[in-house]
Amino acid sequence: MDGMQAMLPFLPGIVPFGVVTGFTPISFGFTWIDSCLGSLLMFAGASQLATYQLMNEGASIWVILLTVTAVNLRYVLYSASIAPHLADANRLTRLLAGYGLSDQIYPICQRDYRTHEWGLEERIAYYAGGTLLLWGLWQACTVIGAFAGRIIPVFWSLEFMIPLTFLTLALQTLKTTAHRVTAVSGALVSFVGLDLPYNLGLILGAVSGVGFGVLYQRMIR
Repeated sequence: MDGMQAMLPFLPGIVPFGVVTGFTPISFGFTWIDSCLGSLLMFAGASQLATYQLMNEGASIWVILLTVTAVNLRYVLYSASIAPHLADANRLTRLLAGYGLSDQIYPICQRDYRTHEWGLEERIAYYAGGTLLLWGLWQACTVIGAFAGRIIPVFWSLEFMIPLTFLTLALQTLKTTAHRVTAVSGALVSFVGLDLPYNLGLILGAVSGVGFGVLYQRMIR
């Protein structure tokens, strides 16, 4: 229940994001089954949108995999950071935690694991509560979006909620100058490369942002 309660502030941004992710494949000509399967298998909004967009453009499987890998690289850092708190859990629990890892559950666990003297079972329960609430709402919203995909875009323009959701999460993590250098430089490179094919601007922005952040960190030492 504590995990679910901690997740509540994120839910208003999840609803339009999930609906947009659900009806975007429909607008490309995919079926509602395709949309729902993508949500179940990937459970990552940005990756789902990138995948269907590239499939619609006829990109090769290797370009799709490279793009999704680049988009999801942050989860490698998330999982490495949160792993010590769940290291003693059994393998199945850790696999399920990996599937449920999201941009929302990570920051609240990182915040609250450090401020509470919880045992392993309590940490798992907290993680599970927040993840299950988010996962259930996400699946429901993508299903709604998939079935209403022919109607909602005509009346609502919800696409702007997607970058706003990520922007809200990102702003909470910009605690040092190095973080801000990474964010600004990555954003600028992504913007310059906006028209590059296959979302390469996004990949270049992510790589260059990390590079500039590391370079800055070394310069001030």
